[in-house]
Amino acid sequence: MNLEPKDAPIMAATPPLQSVKSRMLRGFVWVIATRLLVGILTFASSIVLARLLAPEDFGLVALAIGVSAVVTAFTSMPIAEALIRTSEPDEEHFATAFTLGFTRSTLLAITLALAAWPAAQVYEDSRLIPILLLLAMNAFITGFYSPRWPMIQKQLSFGPAFVMETTCKTAAVLASVVIAYVYRSFWAIVLPITLSQVLSAVITYLYAPYRLRFSLRYAGDIWSFSVWMTLSSILNTITTRIDTLLIGGLLGQKATGYYSYGDDKASLPTREISASLVPLLFPGLAAVREDPARLRSAYKRIQTLIFAVCAPVGVGLALIAPQFVHLLLGDKWAPIIPIIQIIAVTLALENLSNVVRPLAMAQGRTRALFVRDALVFACRTPGIVLGLLLFGIPGVLAARVFATLVSIGVFLDFARRLTSVTMREQLGGCARSLAALVVMAIGVGLFQGSATAAAISPWGVFMSAVSLGAVLYAATHMVLWSVSGRPQGPESEILKIVQDATRRFMPS
Repeated sequence: MNLEPKDAPIMAATPPLQSVKSRMLRGFVWVIATRLLVGILTFASSIVLARLLAPEDFGLVALAIGVSAVVTAFTSMPIAEALIRTSEPDEEHFATAFTLGFTRSTLLAITLALAAWPAAQVYEDSRLIPILLLLAMNAFITGFYSPRWPMIQKQLSFGPAFVMETTCKTAAVLASVVIAYVYRSFWAIVLPITLSQVLSAVITYLYAPYRLRFSLRYAGDIWSFSVWMTLSSILNTITTRIDTLLIGGLLGQKATGYYSYGDDKASLPTREISASLVPLLFPGLAAVREDPARLRSAYKRIQTLIFAVCAPVGVGLALIAPQFVHLLLGDKWAPIIPIIQIIAVTLALENLSNVVRPLAMAQGRTRALFVRDALVFACRTPGIVLGLLLFGIPGVLAARVFATLVSIGVFLDFARRLTSVTMREQLGGCARSLAALVVMAIGVGLFQGSATAAAISPWGVFMSAVSLGAVLYAATHMVLWSVSGRPQGPESEILKIVQDATRRFMPS
């Protein structure tokens, strides 16, 4: 494993265009490896915690994190992205970035601490006070991250990120399991977050050393890029957290625990794979933003690859949700089965448009991105409020499905404007993946309802369904690709990644 040493030349300029593709492909492997390992650790710890803690514990922490996320959004500033987009950042850029980040984290910590008592009164639970105070301290710690860390990302170097995420997640998982086993307390969810924050800050300095210095010389430049992203962050955070906060206020912590835990498990494929690819996609797309043809080609290839890799995980999770819940979590978590099924499929489809955000950021179209986020906000938030008031959690789920479909259309149209790739081309590039998903769903569904499944153990059904789904999806993809004449697409990209990895790790 070749990890960049801590004294690597992280200040080098953006990689030359001819190396961008190969670096992005290598980065894709790094990201997949990172998210796979982190996902396994997260999944395993969440199962243990679900066994040891009550749904109310998860609901309590979900409310605290929801309040924290909304407050955080109002102070968000994508400083790292601004540095990555700067052609040749100098020491003043880094000093300015540190100053802005430190100021933001300090104000955020104070605001969160002050919000602790009102939040406890609103939700009638004094336990929210110490949780929010700890989250305030976590926010303060983020102000001490090395401002040079984004330069590693800019060079499309992802080994250090692998070290950071796996180290922090391993430590957090061990801490959460020990605390849950010994104390059976919601602190098993909260305290490991602090441990992870501290370790993350330390690791940024190991790979990107920086002597702390204050400056505001380039504050205007960073803010001009960040202002619309900040507004987008506010809207997106409210959009994604309003359901949990409202459910907590109207239906109580137990219902919130079921909903938030089900949402968390359903979101795992998107959160651990798709969303984590943004740090890879943004610098790569930024490097080719001045070349329309290369940008168009890069967008099409990345979009189809992400959908082909991420969508089957979400749909597959929805298919095995009943076995997953009953076998691994226990019958007390049965109410989350429909929540996982609906949200997992919805987020699987959302992978059609997940590349558009880093695409817009790379082109500096942050204002236009904010306008699209506002449209989605105007669609989703009233729908969730109305759905919850009229139908409870099923109404919330219906509103999320509708809003996601609208969001996909809005962002695919935005991509058309940015790259001239028509919506038909974008959907057509994912057609083989969509067809393979249908075959996988039909095949697994028929198996689960068959006499064969009824004759074997629940664990046998679970493992067989997972294996069958993977085989049907991959086989259908390859058959359709061969019938189509083996055009450029996710199949060829994946084969190239496998071949490159084979040559690298198994030299002849």
